[in-house]
Amino acid sequence: MNPSEYKKISPVVISTALGQAGRGIFPYTLLSGYRRLLRAVRETGTTVFTKSATRFTRRGNFIPTNPLTWRYIRRLPDLGMLNAYGLTNHGVAVCAPEIRRSEALGLNVIPNFYPEFIKGTATAIRETLEALEIYRQALGPHFWALELNYSCPNSAEEIAKNVDQGLQCSQAVRRQYPDLFLIAKISFCHPYEFSQELEKIGVNALHAINTIPYDLIFPPDHYPRSPLWEAGGGGVSGGPAWAAALNYNRGLRPKVKLFLIMGCGVRNREDVKRYFDLGADAVSFCTMALRDWREAETIIRTYNE
Repeated sequence: MNPSEYKKISPVVISTALGQAGRGIFPYTLLSGYRRLLRAVRETGTTVFTKSATRFTRRGNFIPTNPLTWRYIRRLPDLGMLNAYGLTNHGVAVCAPEIRRSEALGLNVIPNFYPEFIKGTATAIRETLEALEIYRQALGPHFWALELNYSCPNSAEEIAKNVDQGLQCSQAVRRQYPDLFLIAKISFCHPYEFSQELEKIGVNALHAINTIPYDLIFPPDHYPRSPLWEAGGGGVSGGPAWAAALNYNRGLRPKVKLFLIMGCGVRNREDVKRYFDLGADAVSFCTMALRDWREAETIIRTYNE
């Protein structure tokens, strides 16, 4: 991989908080502070990782246009959030042209794809390769990178047990698209050995980590059950996840030489600096883009301009 490819990723990136196309999530787009953040993202060339798409339409728990489902996103103290979004999306055939539109508007967008291993490994890999061909046709030269999401806490798969499937999927993508800048988004639940095997396969970068399952932050023997227990508990992000995420990334950095995007739990400039001090090549945030637009804008203008 040409070292210049790494330079296409900004020092600070925004992950999932700007939707499936990178242009924002309704109803946040109704809010002036969020719209100012979107403008800053475009003006600074900030890298945006989209929310996950699947091969076909998937109806999750949270439907942006249905206020009755907004309860699947809850605020927590310390700029935290709990969500059981559930991978709601219109499928790659719809998302890919929307990402192309975002690129045409000057946004720096990297698509995120979720292989549905619950369908079986062979089917998930086949659908992943089909999705990549759709991205290639829709984005043309803009399709230089892809993030594979192996870490969603709101799916039916057991994250800690999808290691072999994730390795097989990454290997299949690498074989068919040898020049694609391939990023694997991993989970707090994954052993470090998973990242080391991804490195051997030829994945170009890691994104660690996604939201952390509720019970791992708030153990049931000490805390009440999750308010989203009926939807599987949900994933925790923002301040409540910070210490666990920091510790995971601290342990991961010495074990891989890959380009490493560290994230989860970021609330302010100090948190960004702490990740860089650990050896992050880039730092990502999500929840802060939805909870503190002013600080989020300050960070991206500080690091990305």
